[in-house]
Amino acid sequence: MFRTLLHFYRADRGATAVEFSLVFIPFFASLLFIAEMCRVVYISSAIDLILAESAQMASLTTTAENYEPYFNAELNRRMKTWPLLSRNLETVMTIRYCSGIEQAIAEQCSASNREGSPLALYHVQTAYQPMFFIFPTPLLNGELSRTVLLIQEFQEDANAS
Repeated sequence: MFRTLLHFYRADRGATAVEFSLVFIPFFASLLFIAEMCRVVYISSAIDLILAESAQMASLTTTAENYEPYFNAELNRRMKTWPLLSRNLETVMTIRYCSGIEQAIAEQCSASNREGSPLALYHVQTAYQPMFFIFPTPLLNGELSRTVLLIQEFQEDANAS
């Protein structure tokens, strides 16, 4: 009996498989973690670009009633062209209008008062959904929220005259 236990203890069959599993599982998990972090950075950069381009196009429109629908249409059109963004990605888009920088800094902008408000805060927030690795999503949702302050060209021209 003792010889059988000693032989079992000294046998190295299967040691390679155990060592491989001890190394491979953390290695594979770290690869998935790196891939997920790259995806977060990619989505964050894409949202920055999409928001900047869409808000710029909306700020150049000539009528105040068209700002929000035009911004939403531009944003949705641009999001569909980016891979990893067009698939079940929840976005919340808002525009708030400000009469001046002081009002924008104090976060007292209005969502409905377009007339006489030459500044607009375009805001996009995206709900993050992990693809490769499990992350605490509340930690990253703040990172995927962007706000841009732009001058509404038509409102600025109307205020100057």
